[in-house]
Amino acid sequence: MKREKTEFKILEAYHGDSILIKTYDKDFNEFIILIDGGTATTFRYSLKKELNNISKIDLLILTHIDSDHIGGLIHLFTSKLIEKIEIVEIWFNHPEILRRGKGSNISVGQSESFLDLLKRVKPYTNILSIDKSMKEIDKNGIVFTILSPTNEILSHFENVYEDELKKAKEKTKEKKISAKKNNYDESLVSLSKNDYIPLKSVKDDIFNSSSIAFILQTLDLKFLLLADSRPEVIEECLGELGYTVNDKLDVDYVKISHHGSKNNTSQSLLSLINCSEYIISTNGGTSDHHLPDRETIARIVHNKSRNKEKKLYLYFNYPVEVITRKIGNFISEEDLNNGNWIFQNKNEF
Repeated sequence: MKREKTEFKILEAYHGDSILIKTYDKDFNEFIILIDGGTATTFRYSLKKELNNISKIDLLILTHIDSDHIGGLIHLFTSKLIEKIEIVEIWFNHPEILRRGKGSNISVGQSESFLDLLKRVKPYTNILSIDKSMKEIDKNGIVFTILSPTNEILSHFENVYEDELKKAKEKTKEKKISAKKNNYDESLVSLSKNDYIPLKSVKDDIFNSSSIAFILQTLDLKFLLLADSRPEVIEECLGELGYTVNDKLDVDYVKISHHGSKNNTSQSLLSLINCSEYIISTNGGTSDHHLPDRETIARIVHNKSRNKEKKLYLYFNYPVEVITRKIGNFISEEDLNNGNWIFQNKNEF
């Protein structure tokens, strides 16, 4: 099938991520990319519908093995629909991790047999382990610049995997302490001045910091896709690529990391990016983690290096009223009076 325009959807994936991109190569052949599958129920309620009329996925990317990214893919690969879809290539951050572990909040129990499932269902699919050392991957004019994970993070991931798995099991037995608090009283302008102080170090947040994050350059758009990556990792990589506050990375869209968590978006990272359209994938989060954080929105809107003469657009893949019912009025009329920006529900681009 021929194509001359890139289109993409940020699927309603509950509190997770699932992104379907339909683009084209130098020969105008359609090239379809599926990034993550959302939660387990995402397949039934949104992903299945999108894939019903697709016979070929050129590239499937599992950014990391959190359940809100891998759950829908497990359901896809155990469904009859998968028999009708050719998958050319699959990217993982660390395929062999999928063979290990038993049961956890981070769905390692589900992913334990996922690699074997893939090889059984799609034995001729090319499977690649992706890391930053691969730099650029060119698919006939569709260029992926890999920003994360680093080899150091992947090595640490493998070394601490069993310990992290035990911690995840213990958390399911303990009474959870809610992390849902959002600062509704303080203005976005004021919140934007708060220093970036993450709750965990990069190595203590290994499942997120090992996410595959990349710049996607198609023939007609440029997209920064951050999965659940850590800003320290992305910022360092962008610096190595030569981007600075005075010579920013220009992109058409940014998919904000980790559903708008303030632990995954820093002012210094945003200062390296020139973009007017940001996307947050969330339905409001879970009972324990309400997202997006107002601090993340504040950092995007009121970043010191942003050109405020140009209007900024913040998109949510769920209706704002759905998110508001779950986490409260996270954006006020007063917030919109400063910063030359608007927000709206939009998941088709």
